[in-house]
Amino acid sequence: MDKLLGAVSKFGAGEGLFVSWGGFKSNAQKELAESFFWVRLWTQKDLLEQLFAHYDHLDEDWKAELPLKRMWTVAVQE
Repeated sequence: MDKLLGAVSKFGAGEGLFVSWGGFKSNAQKELAESFFWVRLWTQKDLLEQLFAHYDHLDEDWKAELPLKRMWTVAVQE
């Protein structure tokens, strides 16, 4: 988290995105509160939700790098 904040500051980036496939420790969540406007923490679920939500709007080059196909299944009613 410290390295990401340092890179955001050093390169004058507007925001930094930290993606963790395994989740975050509680101290990362505490640091996020102090750096809310500069850093976002995404889990695996967050990343996939955003990818699926915006995939149709990606450039064709990106889609070629990450080819996905929409698939329909029957949903079980709860």
